[in-house]
Amino acid sequence: MRRWGRGQGYALVELVVVMLIFAVVMTLMSSSFATIVRSTGQLGKRTETEIGGLIGLELMRRDLELAGFGLPYSLSEGLNYVEADEDTQLVPGFPDVKASNFNDRPGLAAPPAFRVASDAGFNGSDYLVVKGTPLGDNPVCRSWCYLNYSAVTRPSRVEPELKIGTKTRAIVLRTGASASGEPVRELVTSSGDFTFFLNNVDINFAPLRRSDSHIVYAVANDKDDGDLNFPFNRSDYYISRKSDISPLCNRGTGTLYKAAFSHNQDRGATKYPILDCAADMQVVFYMDTNHDGTTDYHPDPADGLFSLKDLAKYLREELKEVRVYILAQQGKQDPGYRYPVSNPDKAIVVGDPDLPDHVGHIWSAQAMSATFGADWRTYRWKIYTIVVQPKNL
Repeated sequence: MRRWGRGQGYALVELVVVMLIFAVVMTLMSSSFATIVRSTGQLGKRTETEIGGLIGLELMRRDLELAGFGLPYSLSEGLNYVEADEDTQLVPGFPDVKASNFNDRPGLAAPPAFRVASDAGFNGSDYLVVKGTPLGDNPVCRSWCYLNYSAVTRPSRVEPELKIGTKTRAIVLRTGASASGEPVRELVTSSGDFTFFLNNVDINFAPLRRSDSHIVYAVANDKDDGDLNFPFNRSDYYISRKSDISPLCNRGTGTLYKAAFSHNQDRGATKYPILDCAADMQVVFYMDTNHDGTTDYHPDPADGLFSLKDLAKYLREELKEVRVYILAQQGKQDPGYRYPVSNPDKAIVVGDPDLPDHVGHIWSAQAMSATFGADWRTYRWKIYTIVVQPKNL
């Protein structure tokens, strides 16, 4: 390109070419920067989801491990108590998972550590009920001590230690062995009441003989001195969709909750969000029903039982492992992402793929589209797995 003279600058064409090159470079840089920002945002949301999920699911795992702790093996004849009110509906629109459906009914031999409604909740998810004295909100609920025949407590060497003079409400279990050698853990009552107050010890709860052994388990430590509603604590786990769920969650997902039932009637159940953008939850019970050392797989341990009366004993003798599978959205929607699907009939399996179909939930690609929208593959889906071997039944 010819210049018109020394020191007269660049020609217009040269400037246009330079500006065009500059524009192309800036466009490429802007596109790369936008991609980096989008990827960073996706990674940040995925990390945030992962951290939140780990914290919430650790709480769930701990409750599963503590299930059965402090539960009696037998109840007094005619003893009746109510855990959840009839009008408590934690999953609106799903009557089969009404909280009162899982209350212990009169005539039950003992409270079972686990109850479940299989495929009856939100998106066909399970509704899981866990029972045990340590499931309360206060750390004192994980404490216990001994009670001797003089109605004097002896330390259990655990922290926090139960002590006389506190407002702790507790239960008392008579322990030992029956004439046939069966273990005994009988709920002790006084005039039909099972509430034991550590600040005002009732001698009627104490052993009658030196050789008897009674154990005190803390249940609640509220400000009020009212009686216990039921002789343990209870936590319900379920998925429901709240109105203020994060706008980043797919429209077909909900929130995994823990509901803790209070011993004060006016408080009802306190709901704790565990994991946002949850789509499904399936519970599998590994049972050794014929005691041959080989496990059977059940979505509900009560399946096949003629009556729920002996469910607690059935669980103690045959339950070997509990697994919970939770399908949840990880991060936010990514239009440039495609969730991998190798088999459209089994796009996502919420459960162990090697187990029979009836103990898990199989989502086909068509079912995913119907529930989560045609763009469901632009979301990252993850299955969280909790595995617990019960040791407190």
